[in-house]
Amino acid sequence: MMQDEKYILVDSEESLAGLLADLELYDMAAVDTEADSMYHYTTRLCLIQITIGDHHYIVDPLCELDLQPLFKARAMQTLIFHGADYDLRLLWQTYGFAPKHIFDTMLAAKILGEPHLGLADLVREYFGDELKKENQRADWTTRPLPLEMCEYAIHDTFYLHELCAILAEKLQAAGRMDWLMEQCDALIEHAKNPAPAKKDPWRITGSNIFSPCSLNILKFLWEWREKQAEELDRPPYKVMPSELMLAIVRHAQQTFPMVDLEKLPRLPRNFKEERLDSFVQMLTDAMAVPEADWPARLPKAPPPPIVPNSDLLSVLKQWRDDKAASLNIDAALLANKAQLIWLAAPGTMPWETRYEEAKLQNWQRRIWTEILQENLPTAKRVGDPD
Repeated sequence: MMQDEKYILVDSEESLAGLLADLELYDMAAVDTEADSMYHYTTRLCLIQITIGDHHYIVDPLCELDLQPLFKARAMQTLIFHGADYDLRLLWQTYGFAPKHIFDTMLAAKILGEPHLGLADLVREYFGDELKKENQRADWTTRPLPLEMCEYAIHDTFYLHELCAILAEKLQAAGRMDWLMEQCDALIEHAKNPAPAKKDPWRITGSNIFSPCSLNILKFLWEWREKQAEELDRPPYKVMPSELMLAIVRHAQQTFPMVDLEKLPRLPRNFKEERLDSFVQMLTDAMAVPEADWPARLPKAPPPPIVPNSDLLSVLKQWRDDKAASLNIDAALLANKAQLIWLAAPGTMPWETRYEEAKLQNWQRRIWTEILQENLPTAKRVGDPD
């Protein structure tokens, strides 16, 4: 049981050298990261927690050390994570680093059909310990790092080696280790390919029904909020939440082309003096934009790439759900909604082609082949032409 275990803070050349030497003694390390998206405008990687053997390291990426040697170390090529996606993205975006192999204990638990997937739940189930939660929303840019934050941070890697061993044994016994390995390899590659930037990021959720006049006001308001957030070094939503932005636009449009603060929703308490003046000037500028320059509403969404055969889709979903229940796993693991749609493509597309279009992994293909073999011999294939 964990009782305020000691940790080694890596914030100097000497402590980094010790960590690098330790990493060369092992084949695998348990890793977690902490970022600061809740407190600052630009998300930064603030901590890297590493557990190897009996040692718990907390690496400080903000101390201006050259950490590139860290990512070439032996143990860093195979990593244990719990919920690896965000950590992998941070490490790739910050250092261009991706491990060769990972073992994601959350994915492993999901593949095994565990009822709860959170690290705290798994630690409670397998080790009877309670993880600390007091610093879940801490500002990880705080320096010097408080003792209680460091102790909280190492909890996220403390049990990962043992948990990995337990879950790996269960996966081997269930014949599902290859499922996890494929999923983990895909995660590593996915983290290297961030989603493309949104063309008009100011078109926030809920604005699709706005008129061009309202969209113009929203665009000015969104850009003003971004500038304020950057100057204050705060997340934009803490400067002004999206719900308030939408409400301001709706009320401002009603008084167009006049700016009437009395008609607006209640503004944040810190909207005073220069900030309030800036806000009013922004609305005034928005109201002065000629109608010809207002943004247009977005056209209707293009039709989906494929419209599935509804009968076939319904049957495949039922077969998937039945198979998932027999395997005691989440049905979405076998095929998510988008994949089911491709599997239910109309016409005489061969099943192998459907697998390709649905981007099924090898283990998923094997199970779908089982599903089809179990169900198609005794019934006409729904969706096939007469």
